[in-house]
Amino acid sequence: MYFTFFRIKCAAFSLLLILLLPAMCKAQHFSRDIDVAIMVNQAGYMPEASKKAVIKGLVSRKFEIFSLDDLESVFSGEFKPQKGDFGTYSIGDFSELKQEGSYYIKSDSTRSYPFQISGKVHQLPVEYVLSYFAKQRCGASKSGYLAPCHLDDGVRADNGEHQDVTGGWHDASDLRKWVDCTLFGMIGLSKAYNLLDENFVCKNKILNELKWGNQYFLKMQEPEGFVMNFIGGDFLGHSDNNRWTDNIIGENSGKSGLVKPIGGISGNKMGIIGNKDDRIIQTKPAKMVAQYNFIMAEALMAGITRNTDSAYSAMCLQAAEKCLEWCVLTSVPQTADVAGSALQAALEMYKTTQNERFKDIAIKQADVLLNLQAKSLPGEIGGFFYTSNKRIKPYKNIWEGCAGFIGLCDLYEAFPRHKKAPDWRNAIESYSRDYLCKITGNNGFGLVPYGLFKGADPGGNRKVGEYWYRYFMEPELDWWVGINANIASAGVGLLKAAKILNDQDLKDLAQRQFDWIVGVNPYGSSTFIGVGYKHPQQFVNNGEFRPATPIINGAVMNGVGGTLFDEPYTGNGDWQISEYWTPMVAYTLWLMSELTITM
Repeated sequence: MYFTFFRIKCAAFSLLLILLLPAMCKAQHFSRDIDVAIMVNQAGYMPEASKKAVIKGLVSRKFEIFSLDDLESVFSGEFKPQKGDFGTYSIGDFSELKQEGSYYIKSDSTRSYPFQISGKVHQLPVEYVLSYFAKQRCGASKSGYLAPCHLDDGVRADNGEHQDVTGGWHDASDLRKWVDCTLFGMIGLSKAYNLLDENFVCKNKILNELKWGNQYFLKMQEPEGFVMNFIGGDFLGHSDNNRWTDNIIGENSGKSGLVKPIGGISGNKMGIIGNKDDRIIQTKPAKMVAQYNFIMAEALMAGITRNTDSAYSAMCLQAAEKCLEWCVLTSVPQTADVAGSALQAALEMYKTTQNERFKDIAIKQADVLLNLQAKSLPGEIGGFFYTSNKRIKPYKNIWEGCAGFIGLCDLYEAFPRHKKAPDWRNAIESYSRDYLCKITGNNGFGLVPYGLFKGADPGGNRKVGEYWYRYFMEPELDWWVGINANIASAGVGLLKAAKILNDQDLKDLAQRQFDWIVGVNPYGSSTFIGVGYKHPQQFVNNGEFRPATPIINGAVMNGVGGTLFDEPYTGNGDWQISEYWTPMVAYTLWLMSELTITM
């Protein structure tokens, strides 16, 4: 459940008292440890993982780690101060503690929340994520939180006819089904399926969830090959389709003119002949990145089901090939986001089919990325990608910012002996060390940046070389969200790069991105529902629909946001921070899966 800050703190302290009560007689000094100020990963650590505790302020003193089994000290270390962005924090490294068990950290009159070290520490959070997707099911499910729902989806915007696009998942703490967002659910679940073994998670449960989600995306594909944009989204105005429906298909469904403008003013209001609550399908193509993510998702599904359901596998592969043909024929600028997604899509197609054509497409997209990469010069920052061939604006995207980085790592892993492989490796190294690491060292949390800015200071007065940088999106923008998807995707890329470059520091940085999500941040707040403590205040919609989205274990919030001065901010239940969105939970699932097999 959600609790306010005060209730969570009291509840957590009560739990500690219960755990410590049997030993109070022999360790009475523990009873004064009421300041839970030492921040740890509240999900716990893999035995071989990097483990860092963080406390605010200039702290140079010893800390001890106690076993919750017998309250005996099992490890000691010392906090070391680090001044930087967000102020001064002190870091205690206990990576050498690898014994599985339950622990807490104590230093003077401060302590941490209890935490675990275990080879299966991510098992329950992964299960939570699977249950989250099941709760977010849309259509004739038995697990959706108001099942069945939206059985009448939907009405085509172009010709007014009914088309069945039921299934899939609600994207967020609302009822919209944006294709570009929810496709990340397919990718995250597929990666978890391929990475985790049956002893860790029920892979059949993942497969069932994938098939549930995929029915929506397959229905959203048009005969030309592209996938449509959304149903339930903002068609003519904010939240004009974000509603529950009566689950009855309109009485005039299938007739031309089902949807028509009212009042003769284009973009004003919509009248629906038939059942007036039927939701509108935006039939225009989703953005190009979404098209490539669809191809990637279908290629992954084709590979996953190839040996168990050949007919389904063939259907997914056909859908992917059809969409790819449309993409090839559709001219778009060579931008970093499209190149990164296209690289991953083509590579997954090759892995599934072994068709050299797809390998060639992947390599060409890698060429695009390398052409967009900034050179590394003394005293400057480099390794990042520019948005386009103009090489003026550094590329940044809160969801897809690391797609190119991940794609290059996967390409190198697939073809390490290719003649261009040294170039890919150099690009991976430059992105990791000349870009990410140049900034992660500037704060006590090892946090990766949101992006670079050229010209005027975007807020924060933080600069490296000729570029300003921010950790958080600018809050004065019309649209901004927290950073969980960005840092989780960076974590995935850093783990892959660490393997290629044999660099333990990069692996440690990947762990710290997950640490931030589950408690090692200036608020000591977990933004992963059901995991940890002190969750930010719940987001509840302002009456757009009732019942509202409930609290769902396994949801990952948008994440901590930033102020105008690029300082961390957890808000007051703001959607930008506290809402559940698919990219955030999907990337967190993927990162946990990679951490599980890597550490």
